Amino acid sequence: MKKDYYEILGVSKDATDIEIKKAYRKLAGIYHPDKNKAPDSHDKFKEINEAYSVLSDKQKRANYDRFGSADFTDMGGNPNAGYTYDFNMGDIGDIFSDFFSSSGFGFDRSTQKKRDLSGDDIELNLSVELEDVIFSVEKEIAFYTMVKCSKCAGTGSSTKETERCSVCSGTGRVKKVTQSFLGNIAVDVECSHCKGSGNIIKNKCYTCSGTGRIKQLKKMKIKIPAGVEDGTVLKFRNEGGAGLQGGENGDLFIHLKVNPSSIYKRNGNNLEYTTHINISTAVLGGVVSISTPYGLVNLKIPSGTQSGDKFKIRGKGIPAFHGRGVGDLFVTVKVNIPKRIDRSKKRLFEELKNLGD
Repeated sequence: MKKDYYEILGVSKDATDIEIKKAYRKLAGIYHPDKNKAPDSHDKFKEINEAYSVLSDKQKRANYDRFGSADFTDMGGNPNAGYTYDFNMGDIGDIFSDFFSSSGFGFDRSTQKKRDLSGDDIELNLSVELEDVIFSVEKEIAFYTMVKCSKCAGTGSSTKETERCSVCSGTGRVKKVTQSFLGNIAVDVECSHCKGSGNIIKNKCYTCSGTGRIKQLKKMKIKIPAGVEDGTVLKFRNEGGAGLQGGENGDLFIHLKVNPSSIYKRNGNNLEYTTHINISTAVLGGVVSISTPYGLVNLKIPSGTQSGDKFKIRGKGIPAFHGRGVGDLFVTVKVNIPKRIDRSKKRLFEELKNLGD
């Protein structure tokens, strides 16, 4: 019975080259014998490669679509008629490197790197007040993290010296040859002698047990830029956990929570503020003192001001984050209506009412 290569790869007969390659990559990652230990994985993987070898070749695919075989010169009963393992090694290298880079599988040793000795990134939450982000302020934070061992200067060696691994020549990787139905395949794996670091420590530091780092409370001052918003993440390079045996430090990420103010309401880079005035000021006009984040400012109230009117004080808002300029302060006026008045004031209001009538 003729094999349906399209069905094997799970694609339609009008599938594009990209769709065929994508399907092959997916199935190759599932059924590769080094990854899949099922009894039939070897046969399944061989079948997948057979299908891809035909459908990825334009001439073979055309012959297959027309004659039911990749090679129309042999149409006998042989189920593998006209078929050879004709792989494009560039494609194979790309495909295998996608799926097996974590296990060291590869066709190009130059792409393999020694073990990453970098420290961990650290993420912290920090609450600040709205008034703090109007001005650029400093905050002191403290957190436990891995820091460089001072005894060995982060080398992990009591003598502060390390030697290059003689097994891997300092690369942290060694070549291992494994057998496959494709033949012998060179696999790069982590050097077990140096644990992938490329260095050997003969005299381990007793303080850090040869790791080059210890856990410690770290205190530091950080600058909160003016204008930051709630949810802003600040990144401080190399302020995270110390790396192994002198490896690069990780980064520190600060997630900011800007608490709302009981005095001002934020609207972008602008601030909103409410002040109260009496009836006489609303009717006759006057000057009121407004409390801004930058100090007191006199605001002129024109005669006939209504409750709810807004006035703008320029440049008394929040500085633009990563930009120029400062927002404004918008003042909403509320007119106080007295609930109780004495007789003399009542007569005055009655006279005003009669004049109005």
